[in-house]
Amino acid sequence: MIKNIINDELIEIYFQPIVSIRTKKVYGFEALTRCTYKGEIIPPDKLFELAKKENLSFELDVMTRNKAIKKFSEYYKKDNNLILFLNFESTLINNTGFIEKNSKFVQTIKELEIPFINFVLEIKEDEITNTESLKKFSQFYKNLGFSIALDDFGTGSSTFDRINLIKPNIIKIDKSLFNNIENNQVNKEIVKAISKMCHNIGIRVLAEGVEEQQTVLIAMKMGINIYQGYYFSKPQAQIDDIKNSYIISKIVEIGNIFRTNTINTIKNKRKGIEEHDLLSKILIDKITDINDCNEVIKNELLLNKKIEAIYIIDEQSSKQIHDTFILGDLNVHFRPSKEGEEHYLKDYYYITLESKKGMFLSNKYISYATGSICKTFAKKFTKNNINYILCLDLVLEHK
Repeated sequence: MIKNIINDELIEIYFQPIVSIRTKKVYGFEALTRCTYKGEIIPPDKLFELAKKENLSFELDVMTRNKAIKKFSEYYKKDNNLILFLNFESTLINNTGFIEKNSKFVQTIKELEIPFINFVLEIKEDEITNTESLKKFSQFYKNLGFSIALDDFGTGSSTFDRINLIKPNIIKIDKSLFNNIENNQVNKEIVKAISKMCHNIGIRVLAEGVEEQQTVLIAMKMGINIYQGYYFSKPQAQIDDIKNSYIISKIVEIGNIFRTNTINTIKNKRKGIEEHDLLSKILIDKITDINDCNEVIKNELLLNKKIEAIYIIDEQSSKQIHDTFILGDLNVHFRPSKEGEEHYLKDYYYITLESKKGMFLSNKYISYATGSICKTFAKKFTKNNINYILCLDLVLEHK
């Protein structure tokens, strides 16, 4: 069967649009393989598995890539800014001499007079065991002008040291990390860390497999600009002007939603700071003796369920005045800070000191004391001519 599919080129190439939110355009396409043989749909994974069993992986890989390039040439003629993402059967890169054997697609591109800069070569580096071959592959094609993308990054056995080896132009964050990301703080932090790292070292980040509006909005908040997924478009046999207009309308729509959400977030944060400021003032007024305020703080914790923990820091020394007053169960793996501990490395300490208004609201984080997701509100105040910082840990989501 697989021999007939290859010999008769019974492969159809679908393109899935890749969009740029910033430019409000279709950035490019990923070429995907589709096959129907004698009325049966053969999934891509099965297709390449059959080819591997028959020792025809290289032939299938070459054929699909050349068909994709020829199909792309028609789109390139209409818009020479478009980029085509081409997949490689990554295990083949392990073989010595792969570059020399694989020169056909380069020749096809030359014949069609498309610059190499319009192509991104996708590789799954965790499938490549021959480090020297991987490095040689990346350097060779980058020197020609191709871009290199690491596919499915963040899952499996993908490793950060390969980034330094390959120096990719693009990292595609695996779709599994975006699954239910709005409710998965761990995945959210992983994606945020990958995005920040890539921006800091000049690598473009692509969010792969995005299907929900909320997923895209969260990724946009993390600074990700390029997207691929069902939210914008499923893979298509043809992408005409009507489909292209629809995709652009989705880009504009999500951009407007993000803008509105960002403005609302800023307004809500300001409102939250005002509320926390009022709450802290009430507590500060109740404290008459900084060394004997246990009952006052404990009562405040009981009265206000939004406050998970309270502690006071001496402004000059950064040392904590009392053990942390806490409401709720402790996390057995961590412990709240104790009397005498220094806080000079904590952002809520030094930013509060430098703030004109003498207050600061942190971003969300997981509390070391309880394991809950919280924010810290800090406010500078004075008692008996000594400056202190009051810290309120505000619970957002219980563990």
